[in-house]
Amino acid sequence: MTNNPGKKAPLTRHRQEDWDTAHEAYLLEHAPGLKDYYAAQHQVFLQIEEDAMSRHPDPTPDDIAAAQAAEATLPSRKRTELQLRRSFVPLAAHLPSEIRRSRKSFIQRHQRAWNRANPIPLTRELERALSAEFRKTYGQ
Repeated sequence: MTNNPGKKAPLTRHRQEDWDTAHEAYLLEHAPGLKDYYAAQHQVFLQIEEDAMSRHPDPTPDDIAAAQAAEATLPSRKRTELQLRRSFVPLAAHLPSEIRRSRKSFIQRHQRAWNRANPIPLTRELERALSAEFRKTYGQ
């Protein structure tokens, strides 16, 4: 605490986290349609992740063996080119990371598309107004 009674004590990290949580809850309650927006976004994002898992499943040992067999049938020059592209990482290690990368790309692309098609109802102006009202009501 300070010796100056008119000066407020600085926020500790714990108090700041509580303040941020209360501020988020206040915005959710007072911004029209924000709760519904987040609920719809959550549902759609879960569906996108399920679609990504079905389109880009983790490779099984059989998938890796088949890819290695297909790679072995390539001409030497093509095989070397493929190995150079993946910096000589063995196919058994490269394939799972490639699938994870494809899955992540799919998820991000579809989430961005959904966010563009469904703008958030909390505009900057509304957020500023609600934040000012929150600070005025609960003080900081």
